Parts: sequence; structure tokens; C-alpha cells
Amino acid sequence: MLAKPIYEVVPYVYFFLGVSCITLAKDSVPTLIGIILFLMGANVWRMRSEARRTDHSSQRIKQTKSHYYYEFKPFILFISAFTLIQWTQNEIISIISVLLCIASLVILIMRVLNRHSLSLLH
Repeated sequence: MLAKPIYEVVPYVYFFLGVSCITLAKDSVPTLIGIILFLMGANVWRMRSEARRTDHSSQRIKQTKSHYYYEFKPFILFISAFTLIQWTQNEIISIISVLLCIASLVILIMRVLNRHSLSLLH
């Protein structure tokens, strides 16, 4: 069993390592490793978020899309946009990628607030 401070940091270490691999080496193998590391962190974050939800299951909106697509969408948007920023020199693509990064962060913030809204009100 990991100590709580180490346990809580694990997904963020994966995120940092993934983004670092993409940023530091502009080659396809380190980029692929970075994407895999980032998505591993996303999976750990997703599992913890599901386990720690405080909203009641009857209040949740029934999803018509795939559950995993819904859960990983902001992470996929972010890492795709970040990779495009690193790999392209086109200003328009970079601007669109930055907007996608911001959109993915907004989605994550909304989910965190929604999943823990009842505990914040009490």
C-alpha cells in the first residue's frame, strides 16, 4: 500500500511524464510513449473520480454515448491538442489547439463540480 501523499500524486505524475515526453523529444516513439503515459494517468484519475463521486446515481444523466468515450473525452482532446501544438508550426492550428486545451479543462472542471456538488453545498 502506498502512502496517501504518494497515492494522490500518481495520476499527476503520469500526466507530467506524458507531457514531458511529448515536449522534450519531437520524435514519434517518445510522442507515442507520452500519449500512453498521459492516458494511463487519465485512467487512474477517472477510476478515482468514479469511486469518489458524491452525487446520487439517480441524479445522473443517462449517457447515450459510450461510457469510456464520455469519460476520456477531455483527456483525449487535451493530449491531441497539445501534441498538435508541439508537432505543427501553423499558427491557425496552434490557436485551435489552445482553444481545445481550454475546452478540455472546462469540461473537467464542470465534471468535478457536478460530481461533488452535493458535498460542496453541505
